[in-house]
Amino acid sequence: MNILNRIHFNSAPTLLAAWTGAGNVGILSMDFFRRKLDAQMFAQIDMSQFVTPDSIIVNAGVTHFPETPQSIFYHRHNPDIVLFESNAHAGEHDMEVIRTILELARELNVPRIYTAAALPQPMSHTSKSEVLYACNNPGLRNELEMQGLRAMPDGVISGLNGLMLGFAGARGIDAVCLLATIPAYASGLTYPRAALEIVKCLAVVTNVSFDIRELEQDVDSAEPMFADIEEKLKDFFSTGSMGLGEEFQNGDGDEINIPKEKIEKDDIPKYVMDRIERMFITAKKNKEKARELKSELDKWGLYKFYEDRFLDLFENE
Repeated sequence: MNILNRIHFNSAPTLLAAWTGAGNVGILSMDFFRRKLDAQMFAQIDMSQFVTPDSIIVNAGVTHFPETPQSIFYHRHNPDIVLFESNAHAGEHDMEVIRTILELARELNVPRIYTAAALPQPMSHTSKSEVLYACNNPGLRNELEMQGLRAMPDGVISGLNGLMLGFAGARGIDAVCLLATIPAYASGLTYPRAALEIVKCLAVVTNVSFDIRELEQDVDSAEPMFADIEEKLKDFFSTGSMGLGEEFQNGDGDEINIPKEKIEKDDIPKYVMDRIERMFITAKKNKEKARELKSELDKWGLYKFYEDRFLDLFENE
């Protein structure tokens, strides 16, 4: 870690951390929160040692490497807060990143860490994003529920936004993940409505206030896009699904579904096709990911289009 400025706090600071993930909810909310607090950069993790480029960028026939992902620490005084933002995961080196964050947390006597993430649900964009919690200390539940939060249902939080809770707990640091619900189909998009609700929660737990109209405008600007996506889904849904065969209700309680036998590749949203391409790349490197790829193809009724390519993943086994 590169320390640019040594920071001294009058009290033990709260640490807020977020990575990219579903709906970009965590990173969008943390970035907005940081900008509104005018938090200042004081340290960063050199991600070049962890991240290997998997492609090259071409502009006007000339190639160059993509920009190195950034993982940056910011600080704010009165109240004392440390924010960590990362626009990339470090793959097999993720645990090194977490250890670096927790070493700084121990040095600064951080008593609690908050992370932020999305919780995809069978819901419409017209429904309110609800913020739920997961915590590593049962003693935090009453406090969180008094703030109007509800416990996340039994399940799994993937990625560093969730893993941080386990590793922080092993070091005796309380940690909470705030999860805002998003439509299942929006996982590969940026969903500002959920980020707005996370920002409101962070403002409460850190006892700060600021103007949120900018993010509210982002929510309004994004609404036509999500309305258009849902209209296209309604065209071929008949009994209720945001995932072709799963249940979906829009804000008025109407149900829609698409018969799988009518599915054509051109009917599937581009962001889904892009995600499948990324999953093929991942499965080619790690055959254990093939099961997740198969589930995604089945969910969208696309396996028949990709069967040969899927089976080619195993041709040398």
